Amino acid sequence: MKDLLLLSMLSFLLLNCRSMVTLSFYLIFLFIYQFYKRRLLGYHFIFLIFLYIISFSNFCIRNNCVLETHENYVVASVNHQRVLIYTDEIYFENEEVIAEGELKKIEADSNFNLFNFKEHMNQKNIYGYYENAQFIKKDSLKRRMYEHIMAMDEAVSSILLRIFYQFGEYDMIYSSGLHLTYLNRTFLQFLLKICSFSSALTLSSVLVGLFGFLFPFKFVLFRILCGNIIKMIFKDHSHKESLGLQYLLCMLFDPGCVFSLGFLIPYFLSLIQIFTEKRHQRKASVVFLIFLQFFKTSQCQPLSILLFPFIQIMNGGMLIAAWMQLLMPISLISSILEIFLSFSQFLSSFVFYGAIPIGLTLLFLYFFFQMLHQKRSFLYSLILLYIPLQSYLNPFYQVTMINVGQGDSILIQAPFHQHNILIDLPSNKEERVIDYLRSIGVYHIDTLIFTHPDSDHNGGKKAFLERFKVHDIVEGHQDIHAKNISLVSLNHATHDNENDNSLVHAASLGHLSYCFMGDASVRVEKEIMMSYDLSCDVLKIGHHGSKTSTDPLFIQKIQPSYALISAGKDNRYGHPHEDVLSTLEKYDVKTYVSALDGAVSIKSFLNFHFIRTSGGDFGIMVTE
Repeated sequence: MKDLLLLSMLSFLLLNCRSMVTLSFYLIFLFIYQFYKRRLLGYHFIFLIFLYIISFSNFCIRNNCVLETHENYVVASVNHQRVLIYTDEIYFENEEVIAEGELKKIEADSNFNLFNFKEHMNQKNIYGYYENAQFIKKDSLKRRMYEHIMAMDEAVSSILLRIFYQFGEYDMIYSSGLHLTYLNRTFLQFLLKICSFSSALTLSSVLVGLFGFLFPFKFVLFRILCGNIIKMIFKDHSHKESLGLQYLLCMLFDPGCVFSLGFLIPYFLSLIQIFTEKRHQRKASVVFLIFLQFFKTSQCQPLSILLFPFIQIMNGGMLIAAWMQLLMPISLISSILEIFLSFSQFLSSFVFYGAIPIGLTLLFLYFFFQMLHQKRSFLYSLILLYIPLQSYLNPFYQVTMINVGQGDSILIQAPFHQHNILIDLPSNKEERVIDYLRSIGVYHIDTLIFTHPDSDHNGGKKAFLERFKVHDIVEGHQDIHAKNISLVSLNHATHDNENDNSLVHAASLGHLSYCFMGDASVRVEKEIMMSYDLSCDVLKIGHHGSKTSTDPLFIQKIQPSYALISAGKDNRYGHPHEDVLSTLEKYDVKTYVSALDGAVSIKSFLNFHFIRTSGGDFGIMVTE
């Protein structure tokens, strides 16, 4: 057992290389490291190659059974492949599955900074799903325990489901399993006072295993069991090598675990304890947890992190109280659980929002390793202040087509948070739009424009206004003048069609010109051509790419370089229409469709313009 901790760190980095670009950088780093350090041996390289190969495998030894239990779906093995099956009922490991219908590809609307379910599943090498399946329930301890909990009072059962099954709202402690780690360590310390080291580890492992028999067997249980067994077998080896072996086995057991909090938090907190002086460990842990929360969820709960050790103990206490509630249900215990849960929710209610740009991620990681070696210590952590304040420090004009499916929602931002304009908000998409706005540090909208009353443009108005601060609402044909932003209204005629009454605006943002067409048809396009000598660099195509708009003469006249089409994937209207796409292609207009490319962001600074999609495309345009 030599350099296993180093090997675990290299394995972690390797498993995060999911593209040829990141893999190339990793191989260059590995070559340079080996050239200067020469610490890696042949079996290290063999292990890394083997681990990377199996990390892309979807094969499962078990067949036609449930593998993982979740609140709204299960992960199952069908034809020895891991797949997703949506279900309203709860099914448990090893219950039989008979899939019905066709295996479909998992799809999800892609947006910047927001949780992407497709990406989450792909990290586990799950790419397909079945809409229907037959399940054969088994009379198991897991099912009996679940039915026992569901037979309790609704308020009590909801708390127990959150504690034992992680159903409900996101919780960092429960997701990472650190409350189980704390209880395992506490129970082990107690047993060491009354029995031998091996007996204490055996009894502690039996307790953890019992938890896995009664409730869904999560990755965190394997991690704890693995650590106990390694301590038992390799008790004469150093803590560093035992820790390295534990996490190497975890990565072999489930390569996708490197993306989960159940791996990331305990692994990096252990590294901090190893590489950081004891007097600085607390600070380093807080800085890391703040970064991790921002990185994984685009938000941070500062009180929960500052009180992290206390909350870990409290959640461990909640787990013990939940066990007692199962064994002897009494109102006092349920009241204690409700108090603990209310306190935990109170701490979580203090939230800072913000997503971490990739450049800042790399910069933070560099500074973090400097912190571990005590070079100017924690002054580097001040870089985290950029995250919630990023919109105030943003020097770019920015236009973002938010991916809201079959609807429109366009965000326009002036530099340094001087003015924020939102054009349209479809029904049932306000949550997504609010989450995106908060992730980029936007907490209010200065001007909210609704182009016309259709639900795919105006339907989210009421719900959005109830939850988000808006200074001014525009629903009439008028020019808009604000700090460094001016929108000129182009459609002033009255028509007998709501789409043709859409508000149409032209704007010059920095050195880039835009035209936002709402749902206006060819008729309005012709009226605009007759009334204005218009040209633009970026055209937001009218009516989601319907054949009722985008007249070839209009495109020829205004000569856009880029076109944005907001349309839902596989929508029933067939948007965008083939004729529209052909017209844009004929006039060499680079076209982005939200159904294919996801959200689209255009940043402008002087004559330089950077175009990026949440699907991963990137381009640069230079104007005169």
